[in-house]
Amino acid sequence: MTMDAILPLSDHRSARAPHEAIAPARHTPSTGPARGGHAPAKVQAAIPENPFAALSGANGRPLKVAILSDFTRIPYANGAVFQTRALYRALNTCGHQATLIGPRDPDASADEIPPGTVALPSLPLRTYPGVHLPIPVGSSVLDPMRWDFDICFAQTTTLLVEFGIWLRKMRGIPLLCVNTTHLAAAYDVLLPERVSRIGAVHTVLHKTLRAPMERLFVDLYNQGDGLVVLSEGLRDYWRERGVTVPIHVIPRMVPEDVFERPLGPDPYVPLLEERGLDVRGPRLVCAGRHTREKSQHRLIRIFAEHIAPHEPQATLTLVGDGPDSVAYAALARELGVARRVIFTGEVPYSQISDYYRHANLFLHASLSETFGNVLSEALWCGSPTVAFADGMGVSSQIQSGHNGLLIDPGRGPTAEESANAAFGKAVLALARDPLAAARLGSAAAQRARERSSPIVVQRMLANAFANAREHARQSNLRPLVEGPKALQWLETFRHFRTWMGFTGGLFAFGHLRPAAAPRPKGIQPSFCA
Repeated sequence: MTMDAILPLSDHRSARAPHEAIAPARHTPSTGPARGGHAPAKVQAAIPENPFAALSGANGRPLKVAILSDFTRIPYANGAVFQTRALYRALNTCGHQATLIGPRDPDASADEIPPGTVALPSLPLRTYPGVHLPIPVGSSVLDPMRWDFDICFAQTTTLLVEFGIWLRKMRGIPLLCVNTTHLAAAYDVLLPERVSRIGAVHTVLHKTLRAPMERLFVDLYNQGDGLVVLSEGLRDYWRERGVTVPIHVIPRMVPEDVFERPLGPDPYVPLLEERGLDVRGPRLVCAGRHTREKSQHRLIRIFAEHIAPHEPQATLTLVGDGPDSVAYAALARELGVARRVIFTGEVPYSQISDYYRHANLFLHASLSETFGNVLSEALWCGSPTVAFADGMGVSSQIQSGHNGLLIDPGRGPTAEESANAAFGKAVLALARDPLAAARLGSAAAQRARERSSPIVVQRMLANAFANAREHARQSNLRPLVEGPKALQWLETFRHFRTWMGFTGGLFAFGHLRPAAAPRPKGIQPSFCA
């Protein structure tokens, strides 16, 4: 079967890569399929000015920016925290004063914490080593005169956003929020394995938790000065649910210092040789945290049932780690493909591009992405990609037939089984057609640079900063610190009560599953490195 049977008629083009100046087709070794060797050609050009450089605070001085983050260090590979790091570095590079505010991490060493970081008291999330939930405790936290910022950027999934709302009301500080998690899918990661398989449980939780959670976050976002979402689908999602503040669609940036580096050693050779597998066989790779919401278990099943029987030399490599790694390994054994499903564990961020570029295909089965960071990185590297259409982040990143293939995920057991078969069929066809794979990979690399290069994303973020400050100005905010003390304490109690209640519930919910093994330290970069 060739790719002509899958690509729409309008995409039947010459097999020659259409954008060779930007992303040349991958080298095809004489001993195996197309893979590796992809490195975008460099074009000599003037270095553009950092878009944040034009922003200024009061009296023309640099901005003082509070970044609310769920992490004050980088305990494991995580798209949101990598983006927080990129923003922190971009702001400081051009002279602004960025202050990270987030949960205290008792495992953090001094060199992992950015200078000036405000680490709030926290509770650990038992099922997620490295995740801590910030809580509003301590007299210094409750003193509004301590906080002096020009804008607050809330890149958080927790009720830490209440802190940003409180700062806005108490001090008149503009607040720009970011939606980083698809709330409807987030709870599943906290459910025990057996409970998660019960359909009735999901039905009950959707009815009892989904609507209230959405209403809560709509109310929170509407108390700010703007909302950043990562795809057009999520913009529509939040508009339909009642968000009225300006919504900015801004994808995440791909750091060029990591993904424009020269091609490194082939990481698959030792992994395959250790298992006695042919290094020339089709290499399929998936990267990301190992949690049920990312659906790697579905990918393992697709590989076992629809790919492995037809391609005896094919392998599936799962890059990453997480609370469900053990369950995934058990599933691979149960399905008889344990030898051909490879688990790398946590990989340093600086090396991840080699896994994309030395593979044949990148596979992505998650339906919970606000924006697939690993997908964006793989596309940047020119990886031919097959993914499920999620109607959100993934569907905004891939134009099916142009820079990758999107498969309808199906709804319900029967439809999902048919979707799994279609996914496997698309993977086999693309693995057997290196010219079509090169064409998709070339287009993927170009579109990723058009949408996710740092200069493009920074420009959109700088515009969102300016828009949020103007929105706050037009809202005629009157800081509560200028009013009666009683009113200040009442507002403080109202916001922090909700924050404490939500965090306490999440902390308790995290005890439903066994504690996951601690992650090894020192693998990922620090905020300043």
